Amino acid sequence: MSNIIRFRTLFPIMAIITILILLAPVLLASVFAVFTYHGECYGFTDGSWACPWREYVSSQIFWSVWLDIPLGIFLIACWLVALGLWVYQRHTAADGLPLPLVIAIPVGGCFGGFSLISIFSVFIRYFTWFQR
Repeated sequence: MSNIIRFRTLFPIMAIITILILLAPVLLASVFAVFTYHGECYGFTDGSWACPWREYVSSQIFWSVWLDIPLGIFLIACWLVALGLWVYQRHTAADGLPLPLVIAIPVGGCFGGFSLISIFSVFIRYFTWFQR
């Protein structure tokens, strides 16, 4: 019995995962704010002050988005691997992807995401060198 996964199944699953990752900062920050809001906002180095719930939630969302950026970079790499496999499958006229190639999507996404995150320091160094 061959384990063939079709792209009709794979792409909607990846789309659902993408939507959940995009919504995670808003949902998690809102839930976190419900349980931790006590009428004060806390700054990074400037202490605390009285603030409304809406300002508290927006602050939580802001910091949650910063935590979601690396996950988004890994997700972009997974999409690139999946699209590459889709193009490969279209040229070979295969019926679907065997299970090892489906497993290669998150593994390739991890290596690709790590490479993209690592190369950011090179780009930052390159662009700041011209500003001197």
